Amino acid sequence: MKQEEIKSHIQTIIQYTFEALKDAYDHQKEGYDRKPVKPLTRIVFPKYSGDETRLSEQELRFIFAEEFNKYCACYHLEWYYSVETPTVYKYKFSDKGNKIEPMRDDKNGQSAMVDLAIHDADFNRIALIEFKALNPDKLCFLKDFVKLENEPDVLTYFLMYVKSYDNGTIKSLKSKVDSKDAFINFYCYDLTTGKIILE
Repeated sequence: MKQEEIKSHIQTIIQYTFEALKDAYDHQKEGYDRKPVKPLTRIVFPKYSGDETRLSEQELRFIFAEEFNKYCACYHLEWYYSVETPTVYKYKFSDKGNKIEPMRDDKNGQSAMVDLAIHDADFNRIALIEFKALNPDKLCFLKDFVKLENEPDVLTYFLMYVKSYDNGTIKSLKSKVDSKDAFINFYCYDLTTGKIILE
């Protein structure tokens, strides 16, 4: 399968993932009355000991896996996935003044982990995906970008969501993603509006 076709399939799965995430956030929160709608996912957003709803990357990751399985079954794609997938290369990360400098070091380094890898029918990696929620600090982004930029011969994705956004959120996110490689497919989704606000 050509890379553009693979990319098209993955982008559709991402779209379905964000739609299901929004639907779950609107209708499936612990402590709230259940709405009489057919759910797109069985994920429930839990709450902390108070009444605040917990938002994390785990909801995004699990919904992506659900949508991936449904999509592959519907379109007869013989694709598979692995989670917390070790990188091909070994790395040493050096944190110097809010900048992570990757050092490929097969002798002294160690494999990093990628949140999810998509594999073809022969179990070859065809895409790597990192997930994030809310708006973590810049170092969280940089380390993931380093992994995605340096792994060989795969499509790379960085998917995240925020609860809501304003101009300050956009400015903050842009400052964090300006260092990413152009080949990383980046999507930030806003739960309140149901829109991709940055890509």
